Amino acid sequence: MTMEACQACEAIAVSERVEPCVVERSGKSLTIQDRRMVCAECGNVSYQGSQISEHELAVANAIREMDGLLSAAELNAIRLKYRLRQADMEQILSTGPKTWTRWERGKVPQSKVADRYIRALARDPYLARREMLAAGVANPEAEAVFAQIEIDDRRRAHAVMRDALAGC
Repeated sequence: MTMEACQACEAIAVSERVEPCVVERSGKSLTIQDRRMVCAECGNVSYQGSQISEHELAVANAIREMDGLLSAAELNAIRLKYRLRQADMEQILSTGPKTWTRWERGKVPQSKVADRYIRALARDPYLARREMLAAGVANPEAEAVFAQIEIDDRRRAHAVMRDALAGC
């Protein structure tokens, strides 16, 4: 095992460790396994290379779990369900640039309010379409998906009506 110099105390005593790390939020806590650099002399913790990304992903996933938020994969599936682009979702939700991208990559958890809104959009394609149009999103692929949903719903409604009238 190669030891490195500590940024805090300059001792040649820093090595990589995998240790438990407690993530706390809103009175709840969850323990994750955290890969990081630790100084044996002073206890200073630092991250190198991919360790910081791994840490960010683990913390964001812990927060999603504690708060009952949609996972990054679920966010991706909702967006793809309607053939929307990440920028479209940002426009619909009135978020900053790359916000949806960070949520979907798992780096940053969405707020509880945003999560509830996204769930509503996922449940109701008519709401999603109205919000897309209200936000000024121009996406022909998404519009085709919404148009097909409407056609399918009309066909189902006509079939129900036919069956009901046939039973009279």
